[in-house]
Amino acid sequence: MGNTPAEQSKSWKQSIKAPLSFSLVMAIIAGVIATIAGTGGTDNPWRLDIGLVAFGVTFVACLLVISVMTMAGKENPEDLGTGSGVNKSSITPDSKPKNQH
Repeated sequence: MGNTPAEQSKSWKQSIKAPLSFSLVMAIIAGVIATIAGTGGTDNPWRLDIGLVAFGVTFVACLLVISVMTMAGKENPEDLGTGSGVNKSSITPDSKPKNQH
């Protein structure tokens, strides 16, 4: 694994390791908190069922949110920083640009 040029050129940002790691950490935290909160005190037995459900839901939800945010974000094209722009002059913002018909 990782021997092809396509896999070698992926950065940490494009890799699946970062979203999986973040989702795993968040799921562990949610699972521990749900297990402790669901137990209801030291006299009661551990409620691992509640913790496992919270772990699973948090893992999937975090992974889904990160995936959607990753797909929505994209780099700007290089040509956006060049050119004359539309209505670039702030002296007369209400006047029409000369190149419009």
